Amino acid sequence: MVRRFRLVVLGNGSAAFAAATRANDTGVSTAMVSHGEIGGTCVNVGCVPSKNLLEMGNAYRRAKSSGFDSIRTGEASFDFRSGMEEKRRIVEELRESNYENVISRMPNVTLTNGKGRFIGRNVIDVNGEAIEGEKILIAVGSSPYIPQLKGVDEAGVLTSEDMLSLDSLPESLIVVGGRALGLEFAQMFSRFGSQVTLLQRSERVLPSHEREISEELTKNLRQEGLSIFTNVGVEEIREENGGKVVKCRVAGNPRAFTADHVLMATGRRPNIEGLGLDLAGVETRGGFIKTDESLRTTNPAVYAAGDCASEVMLETLAARMGYVAVRNALEGASISVNAREFPSAVFTDPQVATVGYTEDEYMAAAGACACRTISMDRIPKARILKDTRGIIKMVADPRTLRIMGVHIVAPTAADMIHEPTLAVKFGLTIDNIIGTPHVFPTATEAIKSVAHAFRRDVSSMSCCIE
Repeated sequence: MVRRFRLVVLGNGSAAFAAATRANDTGVSTAMVSHGEIGGTCVNVGCVPSKNLLEMGNAYRRAKSSGFDSIRTGEASFDFRSGMEEKRRIVEELRESNYENVISRMPNVTLTNGKGRFIGRNVIDVNGEAIEGEKILIAVGSSPYIPQLKGVDEAGVLTSEDMLSLDSLPESLIVVGGRALGLEFAQMFSRFGSQVTLLQRSERVLPSHEREISEELTKNLRQEGLSIFTNVGVEEIREENGGKVVKCRVAGNPRAFTADHVLMATGRRPNIEGLGLDLAGVETRGGFIKTDESLRTTNPAVYAAGDCASEVMLETLAARMGYVAVRNALEGASISVNAREFPSAVFTDPQVATVGYTEDEYMAAAGACACRTISMDRIPKARILKDTRGIIKMVADPRTLRIMGVHIVAPTAADMIHEPTLAVKFGLTIDNIIGTPHVFPTATEAIKSVAHAFRRDVSSMSCCIE
């Protein structure tokens, strides 16, 4: 017997839930095929637990030291097991409130637990049962990727998901990979008390970000005590005397690093193996499901959204893709998703946040670019807080002065990026920002100040210049 639905969603994360929500709201009979913990990566083994632990590390550091001369700080302690238990509780609470309870209130959505695979162009097998969909959305997410280096299988290296399940704090840790995930875990465990060494293959961490942003963050992390090595080619990882040894070349010179654990923060890959995509006529490209601008695959009845179909892996982008896929597949819409309009953040301390084009990207796209960069020590709120770490860079079109990108390093960069996101999305100019009142004193005045830098010398500018 075949169960039939207008929409079948493969997945249970951000893209899947956004799709199911839209389908439910419009009365579409929907089957969600859920494999693994409901809620997907973000709530279970990604954003929620990692940011919870990062905030613990930040609070622990603040308890030990302060920038204010009048505050006496001293002894503070951190209990790793208690921290991991706190993390577990918040994950369970959010999974229940934001996913389990939510889907239970969707009358048009049927939840089926199991791993689905195609057995036809629009038929899925789940636990031996056939489920047919008028349209099918693949939203199966991604998993940590470990490159096949010599000895890596035998050495017992860890992924980010493994790190979130440790039962004791390692005395030392090597992090291979210097993008967002690697940097966050490196600082997190350093603040907990581990001796951390980070190894990055390229010449700088965050290689796809603005060079100034990468250099500013690296400077701050090194000042905090992180050992960061760039231009590293890892050749072998092995277990030795109860620890791990990473043999590599740093700028061409042979080196060996030793630690209790090795975290491989080397990216993620789509969870498309074993889906039977060939039976559905769904093609892949570069390891991702191939889609057109409407998120339709090479099978007109099948759409794809989220990490399995996008090299830009963001929870917010995945959710938007899930929503758009349902609109296009079942409502006759013709909507596309522009990943460049989506802000991203690295939740180190200071944070990094970015939206839109980098200087090099806009030069390549338009042939001309205007940029300004200011230091956060120009901002009164940063001085009031005794924390002037960071910079902000704005990228604009020199002909129209339309804002094309904004890139921030600051303690609250992730909260500051939303005004620039509106500017990029809706084509605002620097004068639109200059003409918008900002509360004084706030960190977001930095956005107005960097816009002012296109018009005047901000080094001699009063606080009250409009």
